[in-house]
Amino acid sequence: MVSSLRDIPGAHQPRRRQAPRGLRKPARRPSLDFTPGPLPDRRPQRRRLQRSRRPVDLFVWALGLAAVAVAAWIGHTFWSSTRIDVTVTGVENGQALTPANAAALDIALAFASPDELFRGTLTLDGVDVKPDLTTADDASATVRISPQQLVTSELVAHALDEGDHEIKVSVGRFLLGNSNFSWRYSVDSIAPVIDLPPSLKPVPIDKQVTVQGTVEEGSSLTFAGKPLATKNGRFTVTFDRPPVGVLRFEATDKAGNQTAAATVVPVTYPEASRGVHMSAAAWANDELRAGVFALIDDGLIDTVELDIKDESGMVGYRSKNPEAIRIGAVSGDYDLAEVVRTLAAKDVRVVGRLVAFRDPVYAEAAWSEDRQEEVLQTPEGEMLDAYGGFTNYAHVNVRNYNLDIALEAVSLGVKDILWDYIRRPEGDPVSMVVPGLVGPSSDSVASFLAEAHGSLREQGAYQGASVFGIAAASGDSIAQDVPKMATAVDYLAPMLYPSHWGAGMYRVANPIKQPGEIVAASLADFQRITEGTGVRLLPWLQDFTLYGVTYNDAEVRAQIDSAAALGVEGFLLWNPRVRYTAGALDPIAP
Repeated sequence: MVSSLRDIPGAHQPRRRQAPRGLRKPARRPSLDFTPGPLPDRRPQRRRLQRSRRPVDLFVWALGLAAVAVAAWIGHTFWSSTRIDVTVTGVENGQALTPANAAALDIALAFASPDELFRGTLTLDGVDVKPDLTTADDASATVRISPQQLVTSELVAHALDEGDHEIKVSVGRFLLGNSNFSWRYSVDSIAPVIDLPPSLKPVPIDKQVTVQGTVEEGSSLTFAGKPLATKNGRFTVTFDRPPVGVLRFEATDKAGNQTAAATVVPVTYPEASRGVHMSAAAWANDELRAGVFALIDDGLIDTVELDIKDESGMVGYRSKNPEAIRIGAVSGDYDLAEVVRTLAAKDVRVVGRLVAFRDPVYAEAAWSEDRQEEVLQTPEGEMLDAYGGFTNYAHVNVRNYNLDIALEAVSLGVKDILWDYIRRPEGDPVSMVVPGLVGPSSDSVASFLAEAHGSLREQGAYQGASVFGIAAASGDSIAQDVPKMATAVDYLAPMLYPSHWGAGMYRVANPIKQPGEIVAASLADFQRITEGTGVRLLPWLQDFTLYGVTYNDAEVRAQIDSAAALGVEGFLLWNPRVRYTAGALDPIAP
């Protein structure tokens, strides 16, 4: 069927209407276009069909979602019904405790519900402890347990024993196995060990020194109250110069056990140190000075002990100390710097003897100036009649006065200060009042030495203390605690004069006539009570006649030999008249 002329080949086609010539567009010239263009899509086109949404499809979807929700609800319900929560307070899992802290444990185990509490079992170290010795609060679902009660009742007799302990809780669950919980604690009664020698080997007074040791790993360590780092249990502390006094370390382990250790760092002291005493007046006396120089020139001594401040309270050298000058305590018998240079030219050391608290000059001045608290007194409030006046070792002004004189002597070349009368007067302590004293007098005396030691060490000077011979056995009677003093000085100078001992002391029948025996016995006692402190002993020996018993070469020599037999080579000879027995002294080896 032909629908139009367009369908008949060759049929006349009507002409298209043309626009007037003036309105015609200019003909476009043919051009070649080499720009690539899109390729025609020659794939057959599929006809898209749109699926109709039928009601049955929506129902299936809704049914699936409901099934998922039901499954989630069932899972949540099952999970909730089988999930067990137990919390514990009063102990941390893995906690280490001392026996005392373990005995104080009050452990509370809280369950999520009373039902879980009912279904649960509780054991300590495998022993069932519920409900025998526990208290349970069904309302709060809490059960309590005390290891101390378990031990007391002998139900778990080892609950506080050394070692590890375990608390276990087991709660049954629907369709599943039991839910188990456990907590551990340990009892540790053993304090950590600090491996540190009580005394280091002596070191030069002006050299750097390192203190090192070990401590139980896991412990915290402090030195002088401040935390000290450790590495693999090892620790070190380095000092620019040897430290004075006792170095204290303290370790604390995880359980809280503590242990302390202490050490001291002694300094090397001239081994020979064979000296004689000289007063300020003796140095100013040509004859007496010449006698000491003869001992030096013959190679018999290498040390001169020279009074800086003596028993009368007089400062023998030309001091510039303002207080000493003000109270008239300077005699100015010699120029200290010149003395030091003179003796140094002969290779001789100077030990400056400084009488500390026996000081009549200072005591009288303080008393007259209404500074009575700086002087020892009677219970009635009068100045104590001891050596003409005994100053208060507990008072800061008295301490500073003595230390200032010592430091001035060091500045003038003396590198060794020997304190004397560093004690309380003899007699009943009840008859003496020490204003402002806190604690024992022996502690006060030792604390002064400790303070002075630090100041003198900073100047590179040694510090010594003269102590009574009886101080080894009964130092408290004169406030000389020898072991404590030994940690605050570089050397002790016990006064072992045989004439000062009573018959039978140290089992020596007649000490004044048995000088060797009494020196050996008393010096050995000093060695015993100062063992481990590192302190050097430089004994005072007798070279004077008393009570009609003459001391010559043999008597002096017996004392020197007895000390040497104990390993004590050095000594200081005392003769108040400064006249010494050269025959008792061997020449010093070059």
